[in-house]
Amino acid sequence: MTNKTYNQYCAIAHTLDLVGDRWTLLIVRNLLLGPRRFSDLMKGLPGISTNILTERLKLLEEDTVVRTRYLPPPAASSVYELTERGYGLVDVLSALARWGSLTLGQPEAGQYIVPEAIGFMVMGVFRQPGNPSIQLLVDLHVMDPLMDAHFTVALSSEGVHLTDGIPAQPQLTLQLDLEQLSALSSGRSSLKQLVESGNARLQGDADLHRQLVNWVDGRT
Repeated sequence: MTNKTYNQYCAIAHTLDLVGDRWTLLIVRNLLLGPRRFSDLMKGLPGISTNILTERLKLLEEDTVVRTRYLPPPAASSVYELTERGYGLVDVLSALARWGSLTLGQPEAGQYIVPEAIGFMVMGVFRQPGNPSIQLLVDLHVMDPLMDAHFTVALSSEGVHLTDGIPAQPQLTLQLDLEQLSALSSGRSSLKQLVESGNARLQGDADLHRQLVNWVDGRT
């Protein structure tokens, strides 16, 4: 066995050969939310060194998990993005997130809370089989003593699109804290339960409210 491989004929060992190094899956997590510049990745991975990030990206490109795309002027810079193969890791990360959420608890003093990690939780809330049969623009507001962030969630027949920030004209606003977001994203709580208990606030048209709850809870 070398430092690069477990040298086992096993799908798990092979996967770990490719993405089992420290930081690698967090790089993939951040890129699941869209292309990132090198500086963006550094910012979203507190504690990583430039050398390690460069090395991990190089290996991910060699394994066709990540590719570099050059942006035309006026940007004139390059970004890293996942390949189709890279996006195939979303189920792996979702399973790890569900398992880890069981003992995640509350954030501890000194722990980093990066937007990409919260964005991945938000993505998990709206990840259902198939594309939505509804068209909605939702302002998901994470309001917590440790952070205050908005995410724009656009649901349409083409899929679910997530971006940072407040939508210009949201049809619904969903407000909850980090603990409830983790519970909802991991499937430990349903949106219906959180709204009815008062642990989440959903504001907007009652019919759209019902449609969103049904979609998030997998009933439509």
